[in-house]
Amino acid sequence: GVTAFPCEECKGCGDNYHTDKYFKESKSKTFRPLGCNECFRGYCATVNGSKKCRISMSYAEGSSWTAYEAIDLCYAGGPHDVPLDVDGPMTNTENIALDHTDPVDASQFAFELAFGCQVSITGLFITQLADGIMGM
Repeated sequence: GVTAFPCEECKGCGDNYHTDKYFKESKSKTFRPLGCNECFRGYCATVNGSKKCRISMSYAEGSSWTAYEAIDLCYAGGPHDVPLDVDGPMTNTENIALDHTDPVDASQFAFELAFGCQVSITGLFITQLADGIMGM
């Protein structure tokens, strides 16, 4: 599977339709595009003036997207700038209670996500409510 969503470079990529704004990779301290020797799914190509791992997908109904492969740290769930509320006690493997409402603790659950940073989309990818795609 592949995960891809619109990044800053994506112009006209459904910003009037999607529930979320484009991913602002320039604001991330851990974001990095993959070099040509690191491609997972794509191939080395010039994307917007620099060599990156290009990846794209086209669908039978006419929709398509183009992206470059990247990696960033992420974690699932909740905002990054306010405490995360969890019902009930939370403990680690040593059965020690954890302070699970501090957003700083979220970094304990971070993982590297390889994804497609979309630079163009067409068809239903522009007008659908969700932004991007996640395949498993």
